[in-house]
This record gives sequence, C-alpha cells and structure tokens, in this order.
Amino acid sequence: MGGCRPAWVFAVVVLVWAVILLSFRTHVALVLEAWETLPSHAHGYVVLLVVAYLLWTKRQPLQQVQCRPSLKGFVFLNLLGLAALLGDMVSVAALVQFAIVFMIFATVWAIAGDRAARLTLGPLSFLLFAVPFGHDVLPILMNWTADATVIALRESGVPVYQEGRNFVIPSGRWSVVEACGGIRYLMTSIFIGAFFAYLTYTRPLKRVLFMVWAVIMPLIANWIRAYVIVMVAHLTSNEWGLGMSHLALGWLIFGAAIFVSFAIGSRWRDPAPVVEMPVGGGHPAPLGRILSAAVFAALIPLGWHLASGLVEAADDRGAPSLAMASLAGLEQTVSGEEGVRPAFAGARVTLQATYVFEGEPVDVFIAYYRNQKQGSEMVSVLNRLEPTGDWSWSYSSKVAAAAPDVPGRLLEGYVRNGRHAALHHLYWVGGLTTTSDMVSKLMQVLSRLRGRGDDAAVVAVTAYSKDSLDAASRKAQAFEAHYLGGVLRDLDRAAAQ
Repeated sequence: MGGCRPAWVFAVVVLVWAVILLSFRTHVALVLEAWETLPSHAHGYVVLLVVAYLLWTKRQPLQQVQCRPSLKGFVFLNLLGLAALLGDMVSVAALVQFAIVFMIFATVWAIAGDRAARLTLGPLSFLLFAVPFGHDVLPILMNWTADATVIALRESGVPVYQEGRNFVIPSGRWSVVEACGGIRYLMTSIFIGAFFAYLTYTRPLKRVLFMVWAVIMPLIANWIRAYVIVMVAHLTSNEWGLGMSHLALGWLIFGAAIFVSFAIGSRWRDPAPVVEMPVGGGHPAPLGRILSAAVFAALIPLGWHLASGLVEAADDRGAPSLAMASLAGLEQTVSGEEGVRPAFAGARVTLQATYVFEGEPVDVFIAYYRNQKQGSEMVSVLNRLEPTGDWSWSYSSKVAAAAPDVPGRLLEGYVRNGRHAALHHLYWVGGLTTTSDMVSKLMQVLSRLRGRGDDAAVVAVTAYSKDSLDAASRKAQAFEAHYLGGVLRDLDRAAAQ
C-alpha cells in the first residue's frame, strides 16, 4: 500500500482500484446517489475522509513492508467477482456494492501481500459504511417507535388510542412516519461508534461491547425523542414540539446521547499500541512481478463484470402477454372511492383492475418482471404497496395457506376516513410462491441457474370494509379462495411464452 517499498506500489494499487470502480460504475453511481438523497447515508463522503485518515496513520509501518503478490489475495478477488455476478443476476445492488468494497481490500492483498493486507484491513473496513444498506429495517423501527411512545404516554397518565403506527391523544392525532423511525440516528451512530471504538480500544471485546451500545443507544434515544416531542406538544397545546422545534429537539437529544456515550467510553480507553516495524521476511518482489500482478488483478473484476453482461444478454426475452383467463368471467368496474394502488417500477407488464365479487369491489394488482436489472426489479426499496401516503398503515400479519392452490400471503392493513383496506400480497417466482424478499431473491438465483430465466411477479388483492380490517380481510380471502389458484396458473403460462 501507500509507501510500500518501493513507493510506486501505491500508485499501482490505486490504478487497479480505478479499474474496479469504472467496471462497476453503475453501482458506484447508485452509491453516490444514495449519499445525496438518503439522509441516513449523508455521511458517505465523511467515510472516505475517515478511510484516508486511517490509512495515513499506517504510513510508517507500510513503508517497511516487503511487497510480494499473494495467491490467496487473487483467490479472494475471484470469489468476490463471483459474488458481484450473483448480485447482478438477482438485482441486489447491496451485494454488488459490498463485493466492490471487499475487492478494494483484496487488491491490496493480491498485489502487495499478506502484511500490507493486515495493516490496511482496519482502515479499509470503514468503506463498508459507504454502502447504502439498512432501509429494510425501517418498518420495524417505525413500529418500535410507535409502541414505545404509546407505552411511555400511558405510563405518564395520558390516555392513548393506538392503531398501528397511528395514535390519538386528547390534544391531537399523531403518526410515526419514515422520518420518525430513527434510521438516520441508527446509521450515524453505528458509523461514529465504530470510528470511536477503533481509535479508543485495542481489545476486540471492548470494541464489540461499544458497538453493541452504538446500536442500542440510538434506538432508546429515538424513543425518548418521540415521547418528549409528543409530551411537549401535548402540554403546550401544540404550540411547541412541531415544525423546526420538532427537528431541533430530536438532534439535541441524539447529540447529548452521543456525547455522554463517548465521555463514558473514554474512561476505559486502552493505551496506544506500540507500532512494531516488520523485520526480515525476504526481499520485495521485482517491478515486473508487481506490474504483472496488478494487470491480472485489474482483469479479474473487469472479466466478471463482462461475464455479468453476457448472462444478462443471454436471457433477453421480450415482454410476456399477461392474459388472465382466470379473471375473464368477472365484471370489471370503476370504483367510486379511492383505493390502495401499489406502485412497482420497471415491471414488463402490469395489471391493475377492480372486479365485482359478491357485490363488492376487489382490487387486483399484478406486476410481472422479466430480465430484471437495477431499477427494474421486483424487490426494491423504491416499490410501494401504498405509495401515496393517503392511507394510514394500521396492521401487518401473515395469512395462512387455505388450500394447496391458495398459498400463504401477507396482510397489510390501511385505513382512510373510517374505511379499512386489507391488502394481501405474495411473490411468484418461476412457478413457486413466497412472502419473503430474501427467499424470492434466492428463488430467482436458482431459477436462472436452472436456465428458466428470472420471471417473477408480485400479486396483490385488496378488499375494503367500513366495519373493520377483519371484515375486509375476510372478503379478500373469499376472493382468493375462488381465483388466486387460477391467477398463479396464468402466471405459469405467461412464463412459458
């Protein structure tokens, strides 16, 4: 690495890094876009500064390293290329982006050798925080925040009526939205906590314990923040705790929690380690061998990236015809009331229709995907079952399989102006069904490896009731008992086209 003997090895490694970033420039662009648009990852540029600083602190021992290419590093680099290929196959950007980060480390290992890899492992590990991940836990954080706030309000003697993430107190109605989930506090705390632990402790146990606290602390701080904001608004007749004071109070609580954590954590600081310069160990590799290793290291990620493009091109089939014969006998209608309208970007074919079933409207939504790629994949944080925010989420649960041709589904409950909506949904992937995002991705990999393509679809059935969510769910289940099996068989026929 930087300053290795001879010094030009640093430049060689940086050039290979550039090749990696250019080879996977589409995914690198997605990372940069996330830094600009996602508040939870606005610290992305700071990560680069931290990595540069930590590498600079290693310059003296790195100057003494005898650089020799490592076969283990090349093996690791190839495995990472395979991981990136699989990530592209199933359109999991995070998998490709993590592979890129580890490729940067593997490049050092392959070109400069084992000793350089050990010295740079810690600093380069912070590049993991540059990858935008963690948004899948946001709904869970929102649920926890709502429940914790309601519990604290009741313990304070404030009467509360709760319905999912929405609750009503005498002074007004509150809703836990995405900004209240605490994902920004959590991701920032983990990054800052890791940096603090790396600089403060040398014992692995201390670092692990502090990182555990860095995860727990922002959750508790966010719950306190939500409770304090609601109580301040309640006690001041909604004159305080809203608008800018809402944001300022939140960051004040989080900042105080970080300061106290660092102050207490510093009390158990480990002494700075003694830097031991490597001695002996033979001679550095000649220039020709280093350059040959660099060329080979650059060709590996480039080759895997090109292989990914060939795999995509080999499966470039046209759009299917989504002829839903199973629903042909049902009367279609235009509902007089607004319904829940899912939005799934990049689908090759989309069906969104309202049918009359037993005298009541039932919405059917199908988004069919083929030749999936980044920005047009079935499982994505950009896809929404209820994208408008007009309907308030109230409940989530599983709906058990009712028959062999009616598999299990997930229920999402919404409410708007006293009208309840029960949305049942599942994933269909190559003839099989699941309700799990992760399982659907694994099924997609297996389907492609078997040469069956990546055809997949999300199926959503929504029924409504002014009485209760249970009543709406029963209507959806009755509809599915008659027609869901036929819909899945229609999807099987579409895949064969």
